[in-house]
Amino acid sequence: MSIDLPPRSLGADSARRLLRLLREGAAPEEYRALLERCPAEEVAWLRPLVEDALHVRAQLEERRRREDELAALYETAGDLSSLRELEAVLPAIVRRSRGLLGTDVAYLMLNDTQRGDTYVRTTDGIRTDAFKRARLAMGAGLGGLVAKTAVPYDTPDYFNDPRFEHTVDDVVRGEGLIAIQGVPLKLGEKVIGVLFAANRSARPFSDHEVALLVSLANHAAIAIENATLFQEVQRAVDDLTEANAVIQAHSASVEQAASLHERLTSIVLHGGDMADVAQNLAEVLGGSILVLDPAGRVSAAVGADPVAEQARQDGVLPPGSPAARAVHEACGLSAESRRTRRITGSGTHASACATPIMAGTEALGSLALVRDRLDACDIRSLERAAQVTALMLLSERSVAEAEHRLRGEILEDLLGAPHRDLEGLRRRAALMGLDLGRPHTVLAARCRGGGHRRVVADAATAFAGHAKGLAGEYRGDVIVLLPGEHDPAATARSLADHLTAAVGAPVTVGGTSADPGADCLVEAHRDAVQCLGVLLALDRDGEGASPDELGIYGLLFNQAGREELHRFVRRAIGPLLDYDERRSGELVRTLLAYFACDGSLTRTAAELFVHVNTLYQRIDRVTALLGPQWRHGDHALQVHLALKVHSVLSSP
Repeated sequence: MSIDLPPRSLGADSARRLLRLLREGAAPEEYRALLERCPAEEVAWLRPLVEDALHVRAQLEERRRREDELAALYETAGDLSSLRELEAVLPAIVRRSRGLLGTDVAYLMLNDTQRGDTYVRTTDGIRTDAFKRARLAMGAGLGGLVAKTAVPYDTPDYFNDPRFEHTVDDVVRGEGLIAIQGVPLKLGEKVIGVLFAANRSARPFSDHEVALLVSLANHAAIAIENATLFQEVQRAVDDLTEANAVIQAHSASVEQAASLHERLTSIVLHGGDMADVAQNLAEVLGGSILVLDPAGRVSAAVGADPVAEQARQDGVLPPGSPAARAVHEACGLSAESRRTRRITGSGTHASACATPIMAGTEALGSLALVRDRLDACDIRSLERAAQVTALMLLSERSVAEAEHRLRGEILEDLLGAPHRDLEGLRRRAALMGLDLGRPHTVLAARCRGGGHRRVVADAATAFAGHAKGLAGEYRGDVIVLLPGEHDPAATARSLADHLTAAVGAPVTVGGTSADPGADCLVEAHRDAVQCLGVLLALDRDGEGASPDELGIYGLLFNQAGREELHRFVRRAIGPLLDYDERRSGELVRTLLAYFACDGSLTRTAAELFVHVNTLYQRIDRVTALLGPQWRHGDHALQVHLALKVHSVLSSP
């Protein structure tokens, strides 16, 4: 503010200007400017007045500051008392502390009664993670001293203060704090923590600042206690509410379980099937019920849900639907981790849960429930139904296994020892619908590695049933006998497609025709099995063929031709075979992959899962054994052909 002095009585003017400065709350510099600009003869009597005015001004400023602090403290107390969540109370405390005292940071430490120390719980303005995670032993550091003694402490220069044990200086130095004051958070006589305000520059804390922080700490302690008590009461209310809901749900579950048990028991006693199970489940649980086999095909579907409708039409669950995802998660795992899974739908999509139908560790299929809302009672009911369904399926399996053993015995007698009791064999075959006086098509099926054999046999039985034929397991393969004259190659391909779709893995089939008579069936069986072996050796998994379609590999069905092929293989790649046998090497497998990858070393290394340097070493070894010409022209053809023939001849 500028001071203009008009030409009039100078003493009166100076006094008026001094009063105006006091009234307007001018800065101290303006009082000093008034002294400097007044006439020299007025300075002596004006200086004491200016000093008195500055003193009055300071008192007024102090009073206004205290009023502001009290108002802010009152407002803070009101805010804290309105908070009910501890996670909201603690940040509010440190934020208000920092704002009221105008410090760089504020933070709060709470006592850990179990560990016997104190730790940083909430901060405002703190930058370093190390400080936020700091812990202090009781009595250590400024915070530990306050927590132990329940007395406020402050220091204008933390690092040069000898009153406390300096145990966390690195943490404090990393944050850059110098001036720190801490006051206890007390509930009665019990200290629960320490409230701090700190600056990153050296400065003393006045008594009124300490008193202000103490007042705030007292309000904060009460707010913490209120929030803690409120949370305890809320937890108690929640526990009571939850217990009541559990009791009600349990009562409903018992009633539903009793009704469902009665219905399912009646189904078992009266010889019901999967459709009856699905229908009764849908009536008790509501929604749509789907029964699926281990391959995920729908055996029964009841309900008006679009998922159930599409499942009835397609025979499988719609891909991506909650029901399909639930079945996949419930049954697409190891035997140890299979369990009921629930998938919650979104928007207009219904939710679904699925539970595996288990017999020990074996999955017999799954049950799925599709509904808008699902609860634990529904899941338990579905799991009980799965147990009853497992019993029904095991009963059906017992009957099927009896039929399976009978078919296996017929095939064993027919193909293994047809002349032991030919007349009895004809009578037993006739009981199974097999007329040995008719021509037949003989097919041999196998899944690589011998897996899924029972599933393959079941699917082959269904295939043979349409043509009034016979199917069963014999010596590790599934054999199918179809009466009448069929194209063996086309029939083999049709059966391969059917079995592959049923199993979900490639199933290979070899087939040939047999004239009437048991001996002809035995010979045709041998040819079909040999054809199957050639297909697998040629990596034609999932295909079906007859011996006539094998081209040069058909020579393998002639014993003389096989002997000549053995000699051809020895001439072409004998050194490789000897090397692999002596060293348990991988040269033959490496060259097969090399030719399959069209001579690309990079692709071959990836196919074999070896480093390219390892592949180079193997190729160099082959060159040393066969000579450099093996990779070119006719020689490459001879080597490749010998490798393929060796694979066929070595197949079981």
